[in-house]
Amino acid sequence: MIKLIMNGFPRTGSTVMYKMLKAGNPDALHLFEPLHDNLFELIKEKDNIMHGGELFKGYKAISQSVLTEMRLKHSDSTNLYRFTDCEPYLDVINSIKEDVFLQPNRMQFVLKDAAIKYDCKVVHLCRNPADCFIGFAEIFSMYGKNLTKNYNWWIDNIYGFVGFFYNQYDSVAVKFNAPRVTKFLDKWLILWAYLNYFAALQSDGENVQIVFFEDIVNGPGIEFVEKFGAVKLGNKEILDPKRVFLADDEFKEVVEERIKTLGLTDMVQEIYRKANY
Repeated sequence: MIKLIMNGFPRTGSTVMYKMLKAGNPDALHLFEPLHDNLFELIKEKDNIMHGGELFKGYKAISQSVLTEMRLKHSDSTNLYRFTDCEPYLDVINSIKEDVFLQPNRMQFVLKDAAIKYDCKVVHLCRNPADCFIGFAEIFSMYGKNLTKNYNWWIDNIYGFVGFFYNQYDSVAVKFNAPRVTKFLDKWLILWAYLNYFAALQSDGENVQIVFFEDIVNGPGIEFVEKFGAVKLGNKEILDPKRVFLADDEFKEVVEERIKTLGLTDMVQEIYRKANY
């Protein structure tokens, strides 16, 4: 059954948290990115090129009958606004007898629905927008190091990752009448604000809680997550502040100015206000 959902906006440390949860709770079944549109292709990977390790190994511990049922109920959740769209699929996962920990990146609008339906705890990971954007941009330099070795993989995933954000921005802009902009940073900031804002609105400190990754690395975040989720976080040595606090003061000022110009200040302030633990 689903015990914990560790949702996160991309590049907020969700993969690091997944590894720490897995190390601290070895008897649980850990499912990485269960809502990924290419999940059943990724399950075949022996080693994840971007993050390292066999991140999707947990799925191999699921019985073939349950895995087949998951495949039948799985759908593209890139723009997931209604819990009913993913509920049949999550119901199948919840039928698994072991404690199940999920690490999705696409449940921002349905966090409380899931917490109530499955009587589980939900943590939503957030990260300072300037550091988070630099974390996104650095992927391109990471890819470049091995471009010649895995040419098709890198090209497909660079295209897919950027396209993922464009797709989400277009959807949010239509649904919420968000500002229509052309520059990628502006689109990304609008998406960061809207997705984290609606996640924060569901943060009640009882079923759902938003947590900043910065507080995991350098603050009370670890202790809070362990207490809130009744879990253990292991392998803490993988937390590296140099890999988290990436943006310099100049870029932080740029981001702050763009947030103000785009009319996102109130939303951003509410996100930070709800991260109260």
